[in-house]
Amino acid sequence: MPLRTYIQTTRRAGSAAISGVGRLATLAGGSAMTAGLFTDAGTLPAILTTIAAGLGGAFLSPRFQLAHPLKKPIVFTIYLAPHTLLVSNLVTELVWDATEGRLVQGGVAVLWTAGVWWLRPGQLAKRVAKWPEPVVETDDTEGDQDATGAEVEVAVELPDDPAGRWWALNAAKKDGVAEGTRVIAVRAIEDRRRVAVALAAIEKGEPVPDIKIKRLSALMNVPEQLLEIEPIPGHGAGVAMLLIGPKPEAVPAADEDVWTEIGRSALPGVTLTEINEYDMSKELNP
Repeated sequence: MPLRTYIQTTRRAGSAAISGVGRLATLAGGSAMTAGLFTDAGTLPAILTTIAAGLGGAFLSPRFQLAHPLKKPIVFTIYLAPHTLLVSNLVTELVWDATEGRLVQGGVAVLWTAGVWWLRPGQLAKRVAKWPEPVVETDDTEGDQDATGAEVEVAVELPDDPAGRWWALNAAKKDGVAEGTRVIAVRAIEDRRRVAVALAAIEKGEPVPDIKIKRLSALMNVPEQLLEIEPIPGHGAGVAMLLIGPKPEAVPAADEDVWTEIGRSALPGVTLTEINEYDMSKELNP
């Protein structure tokens, strides 16, 4: 016979023995209350025996002692409830020997015996002690849940936008460099030499917060000189443009272009046909 079978057989035999002891204890308690209705000779020894059996069974049981601290009060309450009721009824038999008292005590004895025989509080307490450990929510657990919730929310809003998800989880997170913002568009500009990222405040009616280039550079691992935050022409402060890449080199405009722009803005409706240079140093410095 395999060792596992021996172990299972031994466990079943032990459980049957414990169950038999519980049944005998129930019958003994009911008999003690019934005897107490007619004589007080065995009532006091029954009280002391019940107290000793209850406390010993509760505090010497390895299963009860190994139960989770949050479950121990429930386990002890279930296990000690029949002992407490038995002792209370035995004490009542000592101090209340009137006919009415005996009727009440006899009814309690019958109900106690039937209830304990049917409910088996000792076995119930052991099952409660074996239940899965209660989950105690900690700050770390809450933080993980919050992070998971944020991740799910971003995934729902930007399911196909890796850049948007990265921004939400790293830059726009709580206490992040761009908290309260989201990516609404990403475009390559200037012949793909730069990338323009359109940002918007999550809260409608709120401006895009000041984004520190130094912190953003550290987060993105991009040199500061390659990052720039600008307003978007024609829109309010609720949106902004993040430019990533080298700035275009300034090309000096030709004199004709400059004077054409001056004529267009300063003298609308006038067409510039000729440009003449004239040295006014003598007039300015007589």
